[in-house]
Amino acid sequence: MLNRICTLLALAAVSGLAWSSVADWVPEPTAAWPAGPGTGSMELRGDYLPDFGIELRRAGQSLRERQPVELRIEESNLWLFMPFGNFEGFSGGEIRLSSELSLHHGDRALPLKELRLIPAEQFRVPVLQLIDSKGRHLANITHIHLLADPAEGRVAFRNADITATEILAELLDQPDLAGMPIGMLWLDLALEVPAGADISGRGMDFSGRGLSCEGRPLWPQDGHEVDVQLTSINFIVGQGFEPDTGRLKIAPSATLRNFGEADVPWFRQFAPADASFYPFEPRDQHPFLVWNLYRIMDGRIEQLAASGVKHAFFTINNTCALNCDGTVPQSLRGHVLWPGCLDVYSSGTNDLGLYLAPRSEVSPSLGLWDSCGSFFDPNCTGQQTGNAGLWQHRLLVDPAELDHGNSGAQYFLDAWYVIQFDVDIWNTMGYHQIFPAAGGSGGYTFSHAPFFQGPPVSRWVAENSSDPLSAHRIITVPSLSPDEPYPFNMPQGHLRVLARAEEAGDGLWRYRYAVMNFDFDRGIESFVVPLPSDAALLETWMGGPPDVLPSPWAASRAGGQVEFRSEAGKVLPWFTLYNFELLTDAAPESQGGVLMGVPGCAEPGSIQTAVPAPGPMPSGGRIFQDRFEEC
Repeated sequence: MLNRICTLLALAAVSGLAWSSVADWVPEPTAAWPAGPGTGSMELRGDYLPDFGIELRRAGQSLRERQPVELRIEESNLWLFMPFGNFEGFSGGEIRLSSELSLHHGDRALPLKELRLIPAEQFRVPVLQLIDSKGRHLANITHIHLLADPAEGRVAFRNADITATEILAELLDQPDLAGMPIGMLWLDLALEVPAGADISGRGMDFSGRGLSCEGRPLWPQDGHEVDVQLTSINFIVGQGFEPDTGRLKIAPSATLRNFGEADVPWFRQFAPADASFYPFEPRDQHPFLVWNLYRIMDGRIEQLAASGVKHAFFTINNTCALNCDGTVPQSLRGHVLWPGCLDVYSSGTNDLGLYLAPRSEVSPSLGLWDSCGSFFDPNCTGQQTGNAGLWQHRLLVDPAELDHGNSGAQYFLDAWYVIQFDVDIWNTMGYHQIFPAAGGSGGYTFSHAPFFQGPPVSRWVAENSSDPLSAHRIITVPSLSPDEPYPFNMPQGHLRVLARAEEAGDGLWRYRYAVMNFDFDRGIESFVVPLPSDAALLETWMGGPPDVLPSPWAASRAGGQVEFRSEAGKVLPWFTLYNFELLTDAAPESQGGVLMGVPGCAEPGSIQTAVPAPGPMPSGGRIFQDRFEEC
């Protein structure tokens, strides 16, 4: 438990919270609760481990699919640190278990027969180490969703990643496995509540700000600001090749923390909170995770692929400033992100078809989704009948697009939690530069550079660029009700427009534009670049991720401008980057700019911004007379 207190103090330095009260707090001995034995299952990824030459066997029979396998749990206890009935970490003990599984590579075999789970910490988050009968540390059990039920005397471990260590990789003579999530773990253990234990759930204020569970939850609709930050993407995993297309599936893990004043609703789809607890619609409100893959090569940044939407469904509420889970009904525990609390989702969880659906169903500026008629519930039954299976609504990329690293290409993967009423979307997203590498057996690994908050487009043109031939514009589309109090004055959305003008020789200039729509629901339907009537137009190009953009927008020249225009109803969608380029003999204009057309009758009807361009800023307002007449 002393280690746990030290961890809380260390987290204070990282988070900026003044957790001074920890130093004066001594936990009661009854804060340590024994858990075990029980039941469990382990799913090793027979679907993508063969890509690395690894064969998974169960009782000698080969497995080549995702299939949870039952574990035998022996008489043993794992000790949970449970002040006030809230899980805050592990404090000793072990769980002994065994399985019929084994891993094979060439002439190497690694039986997973007699195993132990012992407590540890990684990235200052509670994890378990998987130890075999010879004392070898084979894997870490990370991103654990743990839910304790003192009244029922049980604790559930859900959706945890099994991440291979270098020791396991060496034993199988396959270095690509080191640090790779190779499966998932679930446990259901008996939980003993010590006599005299405080199970009030009142929560310890580790912030030094006088926080209390009394009067909570504090919902954003009542004026309490939401500020959730994505703090890390620990793992990026290639999860096999789509059988029909050969495209590679990629999914990240994610860690976030609540730095705001509000308590954030985290209710699982089709499991609405009671109106007396959360009196707002929809009552199964929750965040949404999305991720993209990009490449910078030959002077251009492109989005290569996009995930669907992962619907968030549970929060572990760990290392909190204030954890009030114990004060709410058991059915609501793990469904509110309390102040300062951390939450995690594993790469395996982010590949569960039960929670993956199309982006088009979500209104990102409002953080809203309607279950009726959705992919999950097409017939409006109020129950989930749709499932994305193994490949639908995933980030899928042609492996050939990943093989340009030796020619100077740079790759980036980002992730973004779309959270209703969040006051700063830029710290709710982040990215790694990644280094794709095809292993000798065909699977891909993704080592990465450090994590950065914000979008990776900043690596193509910096936000504070002083180069007159480049620009990076951040556009906030104003609220339609700016005079309303928070949260009803939120912007309509955010976009970024990046530009570079490059001399192409022989008096020619190439203009490159990258336009990213983050959460502007109406999207962009046209992109206009000014071009003098006496300038030559030698070439145009438009592109986007192939799984989002089926065909390029048509380009036409008229009236001193080049217009790229989408097909009717097919706008630049949210969290997507499109490229627009042209080659001309016109040099950049000192007052240059571009204009984007916006569908619908609400303001604005167009958006213009100053960037390097071969002509002066196009005129604003509604740029198409027929659209004006319709409105």
